[in-house]
Amino acid sequence: MSHGLSDQAAAVLGVMADKAPEVFAATVRFLPAITAAHEAGTVPPGATPTDQWGDVFDTAVPGAPVIVEWFSG
Repeated sequence: MSHGLSDQAAAVLGVMADKAPEVFAATVRFLPAITAAHEAGTVPPGATPTDQWGDVFDTAVPGAPVIVEWFSG
């Protein structure tokens, strides 16, 4: 398994930090749980990958957007 921020995800996080600091804070708050899920080879409950790399997840937790990249293969 390989994971890390893509250029796209890093750019989105940068815009969020500038334009929507509250959303950025929510994203950062949930990153430890996402990292743990990656290390376990899973994705968060309720997450739906947009593609094989899973750049963006929409979690079931209201107000907790998660932007992350993962690859399972």
